[in-house]
Amino acid sequence: MNITLDDEDVKILNLIQKDVNLTNQDIAEMTGLSATSVWRRIKNLEDVGVIKAKVALLDQRKTNLNVCAIIHVRLNLHGEDTRIEFEDFIAKRPEVMECYAILGRHDYSLTVVVPDVERFEKFLAGHLLNHPMISESTTYFTLRQVKYSTALPLNLHRT
Repeated sequence: MNITLDDEDVKILNLIQKDVNLTNQDIAEMTGLSATSVWRRIKNLEDVGVIKAKVALLDQRKTNLNVCAIIHVRLNLHGEDTRIEFEDFIAKRPEVMECYAILGRHDYSLTVVVPDVERFEKFLAGHLLNHPMISESTTYFTLRQVKYSTALPLNLHRT
């Protein structure tokens, strides 16, 4: 279900995407709305699922998760049962930060973070490649993070 966001919703969402600790009063002062109106709007955005969670973003390196790899996976079968089984398997793996179903030579793209290469090998050889639905994988180790953002570009709808 698509939700229509008005300009005030977008202003509020852009602010809390940058700093979820802003108070309703802070947001009210920055947007020209009342604190009560801000509270109502945020509550509505939570109720309809636009705001899924309020979380702390951690520094990957400072938590000693020093290795990041992108793995492209091809499945040996492409039926719905295979897809569901693989996606359930991936959902249970804590190393997998993101999983996208993709078009092209491979079926999925995974982003994996682990403390070191040894732990990566254990995940890859001991878990991922042992999965009976996987026919092929290609791994890319990241050198450095060029861009990372959790903020959705809400203003794209406004141009």
